[in-house]
Amino acid sequence: MIELKHIYKSFDGNRVLDDLSLTFAERELVCMIGPMGCGKSTLLRCLAGLVDPDSGEIRFTSGEKPRIGMILQDFNLFPFLNVLHNLTLAPMRVLGMSAAEAERLALEQLESVGLAHKSHLFPQDLSVGQQQRVAIARCLVMKPRVLLLDEPFSALDYQTKLNVCDDVHSIITNEKQTVIAVTHDISEAISMSDRIVILTQRPAKVKKIQNIGLQDIKTPLKRRESTEFAKYFDLIWKELSNEKKEETS
Repeated sequence: MIELKHIYKSFDGNRVLDDLSLTFAERELVCMIGPMGCGKSTLLRCLAGLVDPDSGEIRFTSGEKPRIGMILQDFNLFPFLNVLHNLTLAPMRVLGMSAAEAERLALEQLESVGLAHKSHLFPQDLSVGQQQRVAIARCLVMKPRVLLLDEPFSALDYQTKLNVCDDVHSIITNEKQTVIAVTHDISEAISMSDRIVILTQRPAKVKKIQNIGLQDIKTPLKRRESTEFAKYFDLIWKELSNEKKEETS
């Protein structure tokens, strides 16, 4: 479990996170949603250790920080390396794996995202959806226990997004990781999540935590077709709309 206790963060005197306390359970998939610029990505960066909170505490039940993977809005694939070498670089440099072992794991992950046959190509030779899958495989080859997703599907067209969401959900469910994602898309959040954390306008506070009772439906696409989906959409839409009204009142 991950526990955030009374997290505060400011930049240049402007408060971004305001007394945020949250817990994330093992193998849980949580989406955080809120107004643009409220501090969602800053919170992810605090969890990743890329940014230090001004005050508060981030605790891990294991007693030490688990290996954390993060996938950003920009895929950040190295254009001068082919797909396979994009995946093998970090395991060799960071984990000290041999080239043969890193390549074996990389090809396994590429197979899981349906791109083993593209391992010799360069990122610019792939579609946007394929680049997204490579970015996911590159993250997962490091075997993170916690996966942070920062608007990972924002660059995809609608049809590709639906397909990739299904693929990603299947992969991370099989990998049994804790996943914390940031999105602006209410439908995406409902279709992927066990819980949704709704944040206020900046400085971000927790406005509401909504449990999503659709875990028995195995894929995000099927969740969108369920009769309960519209109910959850309406609940979250109203919370976000009320937040917008409070900002402008």
